[in-house]
Amino acid sequence: MIESEHTVRLLGALADPLRFAVLRLLARERELPAGAMAEHLRVSAPRLANHLALLRDAELVVSRRVGRAALYRLTDLEAVAALVRSVDALAGNAEAELPGITAFARARTCYDHLAGQLGVVLYERMVAVEALVPGPEAESPLAPGPGLAAELARLGVEAPDAGRRHLAVGCLDSTAGTPHVGGALGAAILHSLRERDLLSAGPADRVLTESPEAEAVLAGRA
Repeated sequence: MIESEHTVRLLGALADPLRFAVLRLLARERELPAGAMAEHLRVSAPRLANHLALLRDAELVVSRRVGRAALYRLTDLEAVAALVRSVDALAGNAEAELPGITAFARARTCYDHLAGQLGVVLYERMVAVEALVPGPEAESPLAPGPGLAAELARLGVEAPDAGRRHLAVGCLDSTAGTPHVGGALGAAILHSLRERDLLSAGPADRVLTESPEAEAVLAGRA
């Protein structure tokens, strides 16, 4: 029996270790930006893009645009997750652990504001205490909330003169897949954190080095 063209594409897509790792990752994380997957899998963005195109062609993944980012998910989460588990079981492999987070994904600059995992921690804290009120989309402007003055005082930040910029805007984090705080306020907060030596220039371009208490400060635990 001659297999259909789609079956051939499907089997070919599954045969590559990197593409299979993408499927395993999306089975766990549900939806991720391409940048996040590249960081998790320790591959370059151009190399990953070629493999994602093959997975789309095999109808295993679909993507959608959110601002500047392309977010990927499985076309059928349950079916592909079951397939991943079956292949791992047949191969005698325990489910692979995700690599640890990289310095770039942990803390970096995005234009003039804080990005990476620490940027997401800041965003989540400011939304939780109603310092900022998110809009309908991940990259919508963030409105000032009733808790903003108190939160800025805690962070030692003066309310910036936004000028023509948004005071604050959600900026979809390319490695975390959720927003961090951009805009004039995001820039003012990063400037303050660097002035207080909670964050400093890291070993690579855009990467930031955090002090031991940086995350606690951003999360409101210190």
